[in-house]
Amino acid sequence: MSLMKTEGGLIMNDLQKRSDLLIYNNHGEKILLAEFKAPSVKITSSTFEQISNYNTVHKIPLLLVSNGIDHYYCKINFNLGTYEFISDLPIYNKQT
Repeated sequence: MSLMKTEGGLIMNDLQKRSDLLIYNNHGEKILLAEFKAPSVKITSSTFEQISNYNTVHKIPLLLVSNGIDHYYCKINFNLGTYEFISDLPIYNKQT
């Protein structure tokens, strides 16, 4: 639990925003950003746009979007400027 932060605030374009969940590794580095919607809310491109915008501030390599029914995971490569959707999150390694 100490490696998780829920409803963390961030400033984006001079506006106060709120990310749903940040997960840190044992070194205090952010490793996952998650955006959650209600089960009645369909995951759309605007949901991915929202988390992508938040990630311009956070710069986190793993993204999770879920409405409790559908779950999407994305791995970001900042060096190459690319991303890929992955079928599951990698297993957390405490050494990472």
